[in-house]
Amino acid sequence: MTEAHIDSSILQSFHHFLYYYQASNLPCGVIVARADLDKSWISKLKEHLEKEEPATAVQVNYDAKKGIIGLLLDGCNLGYTHFYALYVKEFLKEHDRLTGTMIVGSFPENSDDAEQMLFHMIKEIIDNKRDGKEIQVFKNPTLKKTETSSILIVDQDVHILQLLKKYLEHHTKYTVHTATDGKSGLDLYKKLLPDLVITEINLSAVDGYQFIKQIKNMDEQTRGHSEIIVLTNKHLEEDIKRTFEYGVAEYMTKPFSLIELQARIKRLVKVTE
Repeated sequence: MTEAHIDSSILQSFHHFLYYYQASNLPCGVIVARADLDKSWISKLKEHLEKEEPATAVQVNYDAKKGIIGLLLDGCNLGYTHFYALYVKEFLKEHDRLTGTMIVGSFPENSDDAEQMLFHMIKEIIDNKRDGKEIQVFKNPTLKKTETSSILIVDQDVHILQLLKKYLEHHTKYTVHTATDGKSGLDLYKKLLPDLVITEINLSAVDGYQFIKQIKNMDEQTRGHSEIIVLTNKHLEEDIKRTFEYGVAEYMTKPFSLIELQARIKRLVKVTE
């Protein structure tokens, strides 16, 4: 039950949505920030977010009395919520509308009670009198760590994807996600922020080099880090050199050994067997 002494329109606006997510055990992301807005600026922010991330359903409420904006993201985990918050921050700062800290969180990653999480995020914003404009992640000390580590594999060969997914999920406790082109791979990466990416260089929609470069750019923005293994049929030395310049950790050529791949993964990330 939400504590009553913080009477915010954001809590009231999101109450039924949060109840639905919790009752259905569905994920949602939450962003709370200090901002100076009116109806026209809220509309402009919504237009900006729709342009940047049209596939993301978002609810927006502004508490004018407290000068706090809240955003509720449908089906989004913490990694993607943090990434989405960068668009919000960019817009608010550009127009001199951000007046303080931003806090991001997600249900159920940050809390097993969605409404309590939002309450504490708002309380933290109200109690924080500093004018710093950084993005903070909501920390719930009572929550047991339940996050699932993940691997993203991007390759146009569906047989390779099926083989690697089956093998790695059998031999590790990582959740394996797959994509058949660079664009789908980037969309998944933004939502997952996985521990490891295994990618071919020959990709459609977005080529492998641009795929790697954009991952590194996202890591800089979110202050995250995903190790990258290139698994490709390209054997030329210039391809090997170029990918390492882009920041990959390992380079393997096809045909390849599953045992060797697993060994290289172990060296890069902590794999629980």
